[in-house]
Amino acid sequence: MPPNTSKTHRTSHPPGTQRHRPRKPTPAVVVKAPNSKEHGQSCEDCKEVGPSDKNKIRWKHRNPQPVWRAPPMIRPSFDSMFDLSQVVTVDTSHARSNIDVVRMCVRDLHWKEFPFGRKDMGPCDIYWHGSSFFDNLDIHSGKINKFPGMGDVTRKINLCRTLDLIREIYPDEYDFYPQSWFLPHQFHEFAAEVTMMRKKCRHRSPRPTFIVKPDDGCQGDGIYLIKDPSDYIIGHKCHIVQQYLSSPFLLEGFKFDLRVYVVIVSLKPLKIYLCKEGLARFCTLPYQEPRYRNIKESYMHLTNYSLNKHSQGYIHTDMGDTGSKRTMTSVFRKLDSLGYDSQAVWREIENVIVKTLLAISPELQVEYHSVFPKGKTDTTCSCFQILGFDILLLDDLKPMLLEINAQPSLRIDYEAEIKPGITKHIPSAIDEEVKKAVVKETMLLVAPEDKIRPKTVKKASGRRKSRQSSVYSSQSTTSSNGWFSPISFHYNHDNQESITQTSDTLNIPDSNGNQSPVLEIPGLPLCDITQANPSTIPEAEKKLYEIYPEPHNSKYEPLTILDRVAAIFTHCLGCRGTLRMGPTGFRMFTRRCHLNSGCFTNAAIDILFIELQRKWSFMNPDRTAGLCFHGFVDAFYEIARRKFRSTCKLDSVKYMIEYCETNLKFGKHSVSRNLPNVLKAEKKLNTLKSLHHMSPQRGRTYFFSDSKS
Repeated sequence: MPPNTSKTHRTSHPPGTQRHRPRKPTPAVVVKAPNSKEHGQSCEDCKEVGPSDKNKIRWKHRNPQPVWRAPPMIRPSFDSMFDLSQVVTVDTSHARSNIDVVRMCVRDLHWKEFPFGRKDMGPCDIYWHGSSFFDNLDIHSGKINKFPGMGDVTRKINLCRTLDLIREIYPDEYDFYPQSWFLPHQFHEFAAEVTMMRKKCRHRSPRPTFIVKPDDGCQGDGIYLIKDPSDYIIGHKCHIVQQYLSSPFLLEGFKFDLRVYVVIVSLKPLKIYLCKEGLARFCTLPYQEPRYRNIKESYMHLTNYSLNKHSQGYIHTDMGDTGSKRTMTSVFRKLDSLGYDSQAVWREIENVIVKTLLAISPELQVEYHSVFPKGKTDTTCSCFQILGFDILLLDDLKPMLLEINAQPSLRIDYEAEIKPGITKHIPSAIDEEVKKAVVKETMLLVAPEDKIRPKTVKKASGRRKSRQSSVYSSQSTTSSNGWFSPISFHYNHDNQESITQTSDTLNIPDSNGNQSPVLEIPGLPLCDITQANPSTIPEAEKKLYEIYPEPHNSKYEPLTILDRVAAIFTHCLGCRGTLRMGPTGFRMFTRRCHLNSGCFTNAAIDILFIELQRKWSFMNPDRTAGLCFHGFVDAFYEIARRKFRSTCKLDSVKYMIEYCETNLKFGKHSVSRNLPNVLKAEKKLNTLKSLHHMSPQRGRTYFFSDSKS
């Protein structure tokens, strides 16, 4: 008698036997079960039969036809794929408005981003701050994209005062910024200068115009034009007043300026990179010379994007050569078409940038020394920064420096009002083209070389070959330096086989892109590895190039004289980590340099310190005791003028520096009697009739001008 095969008396088999062992479906076969949700809706066989033909439907689905489909790519998590010691890590927890472009560059380079910081409290390679160096104080290693004190150094009043100090000894080199006054501190000097200007141009019209800018202002806020000093609005803020450049170069009848991006990679030694591409920002009203009837037209005289974007005449466009915001190269092409030499203009802009950064470098070194003093071993941080230079071209194409923006906008979108009161952020193709290249190449410049240096991928072993599959694998798609190879993303549909063979050796080219090896994989076309490495940018596509010190080191070497003064200032500071020199420190400086003799007594030194501290009080809003670096440079000039009298102020300063370094046994001087330049100055000054008697004692030279020995 046959066994009972009913459902109630069916013999149960333990799981794992052959009868109830589930069949392993191949990943390429798609089986539609009759009780699935897709049954009757997407199945074409079910639509052809009626509801009474259930047996036919069941029979068709009992023997499904295999359908070949490509297997899906499974991306493993980034942390499980890479060792963080082999990939560049970027902390963007304080990036703020820069987060979009920074994140885009990190993804393109296939680096690791930590938007909230590392949970294991480990260090990152790059820290991107949106505001200042002090956004995150818990950093002990890595690269930070802000220099300490850069915001204060590049403020309008401080920048102009720095340029004024170096123009006293190099008047012909620093003539690329307008005459400036600091209000309300120099209001009387400003009024007297305006009166003299009116007397000189009494019969000429129009009268000179001046532009007033707040010291801590940005985005064009608080800027206005005046004709008379009485039009100045006295408030609680400090302002800088500059002579308005009323003859700018016009394109299509509109005034414009250039935003040039500069990268300071290191401070000691100073290394500067310049971006070939920038932005040209146009006004939205045709330009006219400032008169009383149009002096308040900010859309005509101010080129700030934050102001002109609210004008009805502002034109948003994704084309780089039209609209109110264009690429800088499109402006240069326009100049070439008009018959001008754009290359000569660009070389002049390079000179302006290098000279300006050489002028602010000494004060920046003092700020850096206060945060990272010598002997501090608990941190290995270093800094870099992207700066925005605003350059205006005059009618003769001479570049004039307007200001330096320590926090240039790196946004790659703009706000557009789609409905009344409703705005929307729309991507800007021009901003993305310019700013993304600056950020990406800057990251490559400061990233650790051992993590982005090209390496060699060895041939995989046989055991590893057998374990590879057609599914995306981290072992077969990433090299030892952590970048993704796009070769592994291709699937061989013709052979329907996984790629398991690799070449013997894969030589990835260096960062200069000199080599161009080719990788050959069965089933795939030849692939240029230069396009596969995201950390490799061909030379023709690079936007950043070095302008200092490599190309023009000897040309700008004389302009670094204030670096030696800054070294003397930091060497003589009494308190470690401070920025100001008190009266005791100043007296110690004169005593150690043997300056308190002859025409300088201790009383004269104290009086000089008090006068200069009072003179520079407007640069000290916090009323901190002591003399700032600018005040020390002013005192240095005054002592050099009295002690080493010469027809040239620059020679006096040079002799003073040599004298101080020798007595301090500082710099290149190691023996106090080694005074080559001072002895040379003594011989030269003996020939001048205006000098008094000179008395050498113990290898030192004393100049007596106001008193007798």
